[in-house]
Amino acid sequence: MFENYNIFWGDLHCNVHLSHLEDLNEIFEDAKENLDFLPIAYYPMDFYRTKEGIWLESWHNRLEFLSGWEVIKEAVRDFHLPRTFVTFVGYEWHGNRTYYGDHNVFYFDEDNPLDDTDDLPVLFENLKRRRGIAIPHHTAYQVHQRGKDWDYHDDEVSPFVEIFSSHGSSEGCWTHFTLNINGSMGPRVSGGSVQDGLARGYRLGIIASSDNHEGKAGAWGQGLTAVISEDLTREHIWRAFMSRRVYGVTGDRIRLSFYINEHFMGDTFESSGPLRIHGRIIGCAPLDRIELIRNNRVIYTYCHNGSWDITKDKPKYRAKLRLIFGFGPTEWLYHYESDTYKNWYGTLSILGGKILGVEGCFSLRNQKLVVKGENSVEWNLTTEKRIKEAMDKNIQQIIVELEGDLDSKFILRCDNKMLEFTLREAFQKTHIIAMVEEIQDEIKEKFGVSVENIENPDIYWHNAYKVKIERAVPEIGYDVPFEFVDEKPPRGRNFYYLRVSQLNGQMAWSSPIWVYCS
Repeated sequence: MFENYNIFWGDLHCNVHLSHLEDLNEIFEDAKENLDFLPIAYYPMDFYRTKEGIWLESWHNRLEFLSGWEVIKEAVRDFHLPRTFVTFVGYEWHGNRTYYGDHNVFYFDEDNPLDDTDDLPVLFENLKRRRGIAIPHHTAYQVHQRGKDWDYHDDEVSPFVEIFSSHGSSEGCWTHFTLNINGSMGPRVSGGSVQDGLARGYRLGIIASSDNHEGKAGAWGQGLTAVISEDLTREHIWRAFMSRRVYGVTGDRIRLSFYINEHFMGDTFESSGPLRIHGRIIGCAPLDRIELIRNNRVIYTYCHNGSWDITKDKPKYRAKLRLIFGFGPTEWLYHYESDTYKNWYGTLSILGGKILGVEGCFSLRNQKLVVKGENSVEWNLTTEKRIKEAMDKNIQQIIVELEGDLDSKFILRCDNKMLEFTLREAFQKTHIIAMVEEIQDEIKEKFGVSVENIENPDIYWHNAYKVKIERAVPEIGYDVPFEFVDEKPPRGRNFYYLRVSQLNGQMAWSSPIWVYCS
């Protein structure tokens, strides 16, 4: 039924503070380049220092926050362009979130208030009158300490829940990731998790979103929401929200379909016999496994890793190639005196093949990625200085989907470096470009030390900027159909969802399907 629908990508948790309002146009312009829709999440709270010197968070500066709300609504109106970029207005609820748990409020249109109702049940009733929704997030913190209290929930107003964000995962206590990233709010505990809510019998669709407080919508690796919809309009996207035709990914835009007896994710139906469960996963890296979960228990796991080979007799191959930019010097090398950012300019061309599409995995704004015809892609990227680990804003990535034969040749040019390799070689091994000469020159300029005077040359490789070209993944490695038959499902109400893992650690979760079995 939904094969001809589209997957549209958005971030339902891009936080905009008062301090971000001057960058609001840039935030929306960047989102328009990378996302299909953006329900902005205004953050009407601020920090202040008491006379005793302690920092507290407050939402009582109401006049200033109301003024910012009007600015947010105006920008949402200005940037809304049906079938190109859909916007919604919203905010982080600033009522008694400590007790009830955190929720994001979104409205269908802009003619609605910044509702500071303290009690969640009252907020629910207000939203029913105003065509609004309230989405629980980072639910698996301690209940009554910003975790979700599932005693207070309404499926009509909260059609889905945020399973993953920059905080980590709230799926359950024995599931992937943790909630330890925010050490003040963590750790993850029982009671408020997504699986706790599902076990209560709630119909919870599943999304992931960034919870990014730095003004970058859709920051890679922090969570993204997929919506399955006929069209890119507010009405169609909202209808998909309310029908729970949504799913969540950590960062890579994994395409996922999931059916039971021809009923799609988000549906509820009755059955008196075996359940035919099927779908398809199109990943962005080698697929590791697909887990089928029934009533919070894994009942079947399909392991794809190691089950496929490169066949040598095909005239054409479809594949994905990932380029990773970053690494470079640590802060201690320059004692905070170096520029904060590194700029990357380059192209990847293919001879004897064609580029089918590109995807940016970006965590910073204003990254530029342009396809030049069928044979070339050009980029102008920025990475931040490496603090310690090579991660987050220090790393930016590009995924190129391509078609060619084994002898198709790639030419990679980046920052005055060039690398040539064939598709056959890309299938066999990784490649790397290291800007060693650049760091040698920088160290000589800043410290007056040349190569011949360095006792241990590790410093050059350790602090060199690098471009890594991952092994190419053939289509059979990332495009996987899935099928399973639950011959004797338990009597009564059951829910099923999929959990998908790639070898690079990126994941996806489908929304459940609910089945009443007799």
